[in-house]
Amino acid sequence: MVLAVLVVGSGVTLILRNTGDDKVPASAETPTTAPSVTPSETPSATPTTPAPPTVDEIVTTSRLYTVGVLSPTQCLEPKAVPSTFAGAKAYYGLIVPCMNRTWWLAMKKASLPYRAPKLVVFAGPMKTVCGAESGNRAFYCGTNETIYMPYALGAAYYKRNPVTGRVWMMNTLAHEYGHHVQKLSGIYAASLSRQVNAASPADQLTESRRRELQASCFGSAYLGAAGPYIPLRGPLLATWKVLIANTGDEYSRPRVHDRGNRVNHNYWSVRGFNTKSPNVCNTFVAQTVLTN
Repeated sequence: MVLAVLVVGSGVTLILRNTGDDKVPASAETPTTAPSVTPSETPSATPTTPAPPTVDEIVTTSRLYTVGVLSPTQCLEPKAVPSTFAGAKAYYGLIVPCMNRTWWLAMKKASLPYRAPKLVVFAGPMKTVCGAESGNRAFYCGTNETIYMPYALGAAYYKRNPVTGRVWMMNTLAHEYGHHVQKLSGIYAASLSRQVNAASPADQLTESRRRELQASCFGSAYLGAAGPYIPLRGPLLATWKVLIANTGDEYSRPRVHDRGNRVNHNYWSVRGFNTKSPNVCNTFVAQTVLTN
């Protein structure tokens, strides 16, 4: 299959460019000890509060990396036709609850909090608490824990080739949900903090790539686990392999090295898909995201 190169929004370009955007918009009192009854008694020790984990510890040692293979939800691919706004809204809206259950089980196993994300399907320019969007990019807003999916781009892919459109929509939604998983686990905020405080612009871009590639790995782990039901096999799987092998910063205009090149994107996506597990998605200790 030959897929056309598109230029999207403010620099998200792809031979299919699936990765969206992630927009960023007290001490305990020391208890006192009662006086000793006799001078010979040893005063009781003052209990200490363990220090909270550092941002480096949060991103590198998250309990998400211990949950094992994701449990698939037995959801079939929606019958809704996403060539219209109502169809696209229904299509995304029926997939998100399937993702909710799988990730709820994973977060429960990791003893991490879970909240379902909100979903907004939009057409045309819009303003959010995380900033303005022209209407062509999918993105996750951590401030209000909302996944924003553009109608026009998915519909354009679908009208050109229904298989291509469905794969782009599923993969992009799974990637943005990956950012929500990062938010719930604390990885999202910790990574943004590391990025802001990085020593150089190059280090800031490296941190952004770690976060984006992990979201793709998380999303692909879900797609791999859900494969028997969605189903991502046959023509859909073949198209997905082309998609993830041709998604990267090489295709963005202007070219910004903040998402990962196509080699790294393919590596982390395939890794998540094949293992069906977030255990292999610790991009924050890997070397493969350093170059671009």
